[in-house]
Formats: sequence, structure tokens, C-alpha cells
Amino acid sequence: MCLIIYCLLDISPVNSAVLAVGATAERGRLGPLLVFIFVWSTLVYDPVACWTWNPNGWSFRLGGLDFAGGTPVHIVSGTAALAISVYLGKRRDCGVEHLAYKPHNTTHVVIGTVFLWFGWFGFNGGSALAANLRAIQACVVTNLAASCGGMTWMLLVGPFCPD
Repeated sequence: MCLIIYCLLDISPVNSAVLAVGATAERGRLGPLLVFIFVWSTLVYDPVACWTWNPNGWSFRLGGLDFAGGTPVHIVSGTAALAISVYLGKRRDCGVEHLAYKPHNTTHVVIGTVFLWFGWFGFNGGSALAANLRAIQACVVTNLAASCGGMTWMLLVGPFCPD
């Protein structure tokens, strides 16, 4: 059983890299991207994961609770995505009046959001391994974080969408 859990947790660097490389859409090539994933996972993700999840890690020793990999997965990959975006520059056809593609599909965004939200409730609440106050707090924080993310997107990006 422990080996199965280890194998599932071993997927985290892949998930984190996938979040980071989403920033390369329409502006990056696959070859350099594969090199980046290997180097970034080894030099950035692994040490941060060790700090967070290893009982001898400084973040773990300071009492950091990390449900669903918030630090090693989301913060580190988000920072990497920002760095990639700044390095690669604007996407192709950015600022052009007529695009050859529609940059979003509202139905897919809503369906994806519902799937993620539902999944994170189970994952974050279940990470407490009990039906206790810690699980309730994880679910409340999950809901607040998703709500704040949606509101931020609506306020920052919504006014600039022509549709």
C-alpha cells in the first residue's frame, strides 16, 4: 500500500511542470521545453518539495501544513510560469484585431472549473485523513481560494474581453 501511495505522490513533479509549461502556449517549442522541465524539476522543484514534505525540511520544522502541494506545486510552478512568460514575451498575434482562433471557450472553462473545484475539495479535505476540524478548514480554504481566484480573474481580465 505504501508503494502505491509513493507512486501517486511521485507524479507531483510532473503536475507541477505541466502547470509551469502552460505559459509556453503559442510561443514555445517542445525540444527546449523538455530540457527546461528536467532542469527545473531537478534544481527547483525537488529542493522545495524536500523543504516542505521532509520531516527534516526547514518549512516542515516550522510547522508548515501543505495540503495538496500548495508550496512545491502551485507557488513554485506559478513563479516559473511567470518567469517563462516574461522570457518568451507576448503570444503570437497578441493585440491583433482579428485572431485566427478564439482564445477561450466559456463552456470548457466552466466544465474544467467544476471538475477542478470538486476534485480539490476531495483532495484537500481528504488530506487530513479524518473528518475533523482540519479537514473542514481545508475545505473552507479551498472554497475561499477558488472564489478569490474567480473574482480576481473577473475584475482583472473581464473588462478587457471584447466578447
